[in-house]
Amino acid sequence: MKFVNRCRSTKFKQAEGFTLIEIIIVMTVIAILLAAVIPAFQGMQEEGDLSKVEAELQTIKTAVISYRRHNGSYPADIAGTLTGSSPKILVEIAEDPFTTDTSTTPDTYGYITGTDASFGDYFIIYSRGIDLSADTAWSGANDRVEIAAGGDDMVVSNAEVANL
Repeated sequence: MKFVNRCRSTKFKQAEGFTLIEIIIVMTVIAILLAAVIPAFQGMQEEGDLSKVEAELQTIKTAVISYRRHNGSYPADIAGTLTGSSPKILVEIAEDPFTTDTSTTPDTYGYITGTDASFGDYFIIYSRGIDLSADTAWSGANDRVEIAAGGDDMVVSNAEVANL
């Protein structure tokens, strides 16, 4: 007579889940994908910031010119004067993503005014750009705004702007 085991099967059930090797392979693939994608997103963020700066500099330039039409001179600063003038020219000053002027809250764009003997009154509104160094200056010899060689400042002015 044969003995039949009517209890449970003697086969062991295989544990469900992932092995350590499978998890390591998946994590490696994810890391490789992230290494390829993250720099692309950072580049897109910088492009977005540059586009934002271009638009905001034009808006502030228009506000400075409007202020001069109403008051006869350029504003002393762009943060407080343009938002507090009468008539109100700007509701609020835009924040520079490259934090050019940290003396204001929020950090705003750089602003320079002056009078040149041959050019007259001038203004310069600028952002330091991605390299975060100010490379913009007035050149009285050339009656223009000059951006130093290799500089990436973004600039608007009532004068000519030249990249050296």
